[in-house]
Amino acid sequence: MNHSKAAIVISKTISWIQLLTGILFAFFFGIFTIMTIVEMPYSTVYDLPFLFFCLFGDALGIWLIVSARRKQTLLKRFKEYVMSISNNPTGYIPDIAASFGTSAEIVEQNLERMIHKKFFPNAYIDKNANRIVIVNRQTTQNTADQNTTDQNTANQNTSAPTGSAASGVEMVTVKCKGCGGINTIAKGQTGECDYCGSAIKGNP
Repeated sequence: MNHSKAAIVISKTISWIQLLTGILFAFFFGIFTIMTIVEMPYSTVYDLPFLFFCLFGDALGIWLIVSARRKQTLLKRFKEYVMSISNNPTGYIPDIAASFGTSAEIVEQNLERMIHKKFFPNAYIDKNANRIVIVNRQTTQNTADQNTTDQNTANQNTSAPTGSAASGVEMVTVKCKGCGGINTIAKGQTGECDYCGSAIKGNP
């Protein structure tokens, strides 16, 4: 399992555990909190520490629920961001933000969280250019450009008639089944998604 997919599965599992635990905590401690408050006028002073304990359990349950929802929202955003980035060759953050109708600051924060959590295994934020850089995509693009250059050079040096078949590598676009990102890969070759590292193949 690639690093990105493993990170996503782990984050998704933790979010569900947190959500279920938070609901249980909020439910049970909430009942005890209400019962304690109702019975306090008729009980001893020793019920006060128990009330604080119940309130702590309530707060912990709410925190777990909120944390779980944030993780799930980030996971949902990940695929949306991948689609936007794959359609934006520059990775310019303000352009990505505009496609979601939000601020560049929020998009940058979300991208940094995704990079920190290894959703994007080979990416970083270029602060000077205000863009996200996908290292694998840059390498793929450079390879494709080099192949095109080599092919043009070979065509200029060959003595074959104009219109003859070129021997260069044909590149095709492939949509990753893992994250939905659009990749460029040599036809018939296998490789990894530029965005999440899932296995992809340039089907002929």
